[in-house]
Amino acid sequence: MVAALVLFFAGGAAGVRPHTPAEFLSRTIALIRAQSIDAARVDWPRVEARAAYLARGARADVGTLTALQYVISQLDDPHTMLVHPGQEVASTTEVPSVRTEGGVAALRIPGVAADEAVNRRYVETGFAALSGVPPVCGWIVDLRANTGGAMFPMLTVLAPLLGDGPVGSFVTPDGTRTVWEIHDGQMWLDGRSMSLRPNPVRLPRRPVAVLTSGDTASSGEATLVALRGVSRSFGAPTAGFATANVAVDLGGGVTLLLTTARDADRAGRVYGNTPIPPDQPAADADAAAKEWLRTRGCR
Repeated sequence: MVAALVLFFAGGAAGVRPHTPAEFLSRTIALIRAQSIDAARVDWPRVEARAAYLARGARADVGTLTALQYVISQLDDPHTMLVHPGQEVASTTEVPSVRTEGGVAALRIPGVAADEAVNRRYVETGFAALSGVPPVCGWIVDLRANTGGAMFPMLTVLAPLLGDGPVGSFVTPDGTRTVWEIHDGQMWLDGRSMSLRPNPVRLPRRPVAVLTSGDTASSGEATLVALRGVSRSFGAPTAGFATANVAVDLGGGVTLLLTTARDADRAGRVYGNTPIPPDQPAADADAAAKEWLRTRGCR
């Protein structure tokens, strides 16, 4: 479950390959100190001294991992973690699906692994599902089981409902914003295309309800954030990981997932590692969403 909460912000993994265990530890701590969203809360002289003590006598980089785990614990950031060999990241193979009932289309958006072949199947299945939907009076986007993974396939599938233009952004501790944008069905991040191919489906604007739960996490929450401003949400608060990670290859099969930015919606509101409450709490989110859609013209 821990590994399912990952949101890949930068794409590939940067490498940290110094020549000695001490230098490896020092450079990795420097990276964490420079990029973590929670670096300002840490007493770094004390933490660095303690980490050096914990890593004393290490003969290889792997011998410093206990020290690095201590450093990570001092951030008090549940979205920053070490992933060891054998720990899978967002291993779900589920794909988007749509069912239509009573003039309402319910689109289920599951999590998806950060793997190109898996992402291609995910978006192509999503495109096909959307293209087969008859005219409807409203939409329900179900994120209740979306535990995270790669966010851009999710947003590419949702492009017809999100609309063209900025839909959100990453915000770093210094206030720098990297905007998520949609143009003609294609996702862009800082001028770089993030879609394997544009979504060819075009849909008329209709009211959108979003379903959330405590399992909606990481890029599932980023998807919710992107939908804010064009939807109303129902259900329960999310898991509380509306932040972005970079993947840093530490060698030996170990990856540091470092939280470097917070998610923000199209209106500029910034989120973080706290649960996002729904617009309307509801024990039966599906029924509440359908009732709201009825007030918006669905019968």
